[in-house]
Amino acid sequence: MLNRGFTLLEVLITLVILMFGLLGLAGLMAKGQRASFEGFQRQQALSYATDIAERIRSNRDRAAGYATAAPLATPVGSGARFADIANGTITNCGAGTCTPADTVAYDIALWDGALAGASESEVAGGARVGGILRANGCIAATGAAIGACPAAPATPAGRFFFGQRYTISVAWQGRDPSTAPTNSTCGAGLYGNEALRRVVTLDVIVQIPCP
Repeated sequence: MLNRGFTLLEVLITLVILMFGLLGLAGLMAKGQRASFEGFQRQQALSYATDIAERIRSNRDRAAGYATAAPLATPVGSGARFADIANGTITNCGAGTCTPADTVAYDIALWDGALAGASESEVAGGARVGGILRANGCIAATGAAIGACPAAPATPAGRFFFGQRYTISVAWQGRDPSTAPTNSTCGAGLYGNEALRRVVTLDVIVQIPCP
């Protein structure tokens, strides 16, 4: 019986086949990492939207002020308002008592800082590295008021409520082109290519006391 091993040509062919298999596996791993990163960005954006939604609910008398402070046309996220807390332009409600109007400015400033990545900075240089890529936040009142206040005077004050729906949007820049979002115009035109813009929206209904 003749015993024979593998020829050099057979070994080379096997290595080539194995190489193509490994290249395909590397491609799948890269796609998986990109998808995981996109999912992380979306989860972070939703957490930012939820944060400001809870702040609006806790200061519901001034809910309209939040929409005025972060409209669709001029979203927050540059970090400029967050810096105003440190320089004293905005009252630091974490260190003292604030009026409801002061609280609106403070909440928006904190949201601006979170979107700008102020939660984490480089040791050298101090560059902000937290948050998501080029995030922008917008708040808009959507739809008509739900219900109506009774004719004045409504006594006792604050006994009656009406509802107002607010849409909170967080936009950011994705890594790869995708379908352009149509659920919100927040951040539109800020990323060069609309196919790179990502947006999550959160609708909240705020029960606002009648005056």
